[in-house]
Amino acid sequence: MKLYRHQEDALRRAMEGNLALFHDCGCGKTLTALKIIEHHKGQGHGPALVVCPLSIIEPAWLADCRRFTPELSIVSLWGGSPAERRKRLAAGYDVYAANYETLKGLFPEIRARGFGVLIVDESSKMKKHGSQITRALLALAGVRMRGRDGAAYPAGEVIPHRYVLSGTPAPNSRMEYWPQMTFVAPGGAFAGNFYAFRNRYFVPRPLGRTGVVLWDFTQDGGRQEEFAAGVARYAHVVRKEDAVDLPEQVHERRSVVLSPAERAAYDRFRRDLVLRFGAEEVLASSALVEAMKARQLTSGFCYGAEGVHRTGTSKLDELTELLAEIGERQVIIWCSFRHEMSEAAKRLTGAAVLDDEAERGKAIADFQEGRKQYLIANPQSAGHGLTFVNCSYAVYFSLTWSYELAKQSADRIHRIGQRKRCTYYYLIAKDTIDEVIYEALQQKADLSRKVLEHLRSSQVDE
Repeated sequence: MKLYRHQEDALRRAMEGNLALFHDCGCGKTLTALKIIEHHKGQGHGPALVVCPLSIIEPAWLADCRRFTPELSIVSLWGGSPAERRKRLAAGYDVYAANYETLKGLFPEIRARGFGVLIVDESSKMKKHGSQITRALLALAGVRMRGRDGAAYPAGEVIPHRYVLSGTPAPNSRMEYWPQMTFVAPGGAFAGNFYAFRNRYFVPRPLGRTGVVLWDFTQDGGRQEEFAAGVARYAHVVRKEDAVDLPEQVHERRSVVLSPAERAAYDRFRRDLVLRFGAEEVLASSALVEAMKARQLTSGFCYGAEGVHRTGTSKLDELTELLAEIGERQVIIWCSFRHEMSEAAKRLTGAAVLDDEAERGKAIADFQEGRKQYLIANPQSAGHGLTFVNCSYAVYFSLTWSYELAKQSADRIHRIGQRKRCTYYYLIAKDTIDEVIYEALQQKADLSRKVLEHLRSSQVDE
């Protein structure tokens, strides 16, 4: 398959040294990475390990490898007993695909396997500098970290050729660049450990008398430029609109008016932080729980210890009307909660539902190949790595707080291979937390876009 220009540029940079591929979703990062692996195989650099979310091992990595680079043999390290996984790891494949949990579980065996190439897909998973995933990956890059998990993931033989892939590398804070860039080039982009990095580029801001300290990115222009230049030396940044000629995206809000019963329940909960359903009281024990319960109530239900308590069907009714307007076209319906998925599935008999792990592959294939008109999924489990260019419509039954998941899920249909205009509908309950989340996501999107554009403008001229 012929590569796009941005993929050829990334491949050339990757041949010169370790690299972060910060390409927008839909720009073909998996194919580019497979070509990088193919190049290293030709150089005799040993087998490649791909670490990625479990949800994309089969539909993205295994499927794309067999389709685009069939000369590369590939195996999944997921499934079966630990003994079976170790047996596969010891076999002679070109590419081994592992999820993050498998990486931690088989760390000693993986470290001893003698991999020549290590690719981390959806690298924002290692955004927390002290997490076990980050420690394990940095150990494979030869980075020694202090702390309790240091003994569990000791640095040893370094995997020499390392790459990270992400369309949203730092969705929450620029601090999230440190683990990813340190993995690619320890001491290259940012000298010193995480705390030296933080103290150089961030300013502490105490949060009142709570004892909590927030860290704001420096306003020092010189250090901002230094930060951007450090990332740019080891990053290849691509915006989708500059890389491929894709159709436009249309975003439409659909206002949902809650029924009197739903409105009463929502308002009472927001006022009292408690709801009574028969003999059970549902309490908001923290701000996080309050937000989650409020989100559920906008969809006409609330989880409790005794089960699911229903308050109405206004969003479901709006979904039914909207799908009738869309007509016979295929549609992805994104839901945040399992109950939303099950209720939508009842309305849409025969829809493909990404809920049962055992039936996951069949549901994806049924939708991709047109046997199912609707796909019901959660962005947490299906927002990464999957390609649905057979479809150009998506409905957000409810919204996630995560800009990363929101963007990733939207890009499942807006990517290389899409030829139709992509339309997204957002079911927003009027005068509720839905409106707050929607606006917050727009603000996060603006922030992330500005950061990546700034990094892109700072890239070293070749």
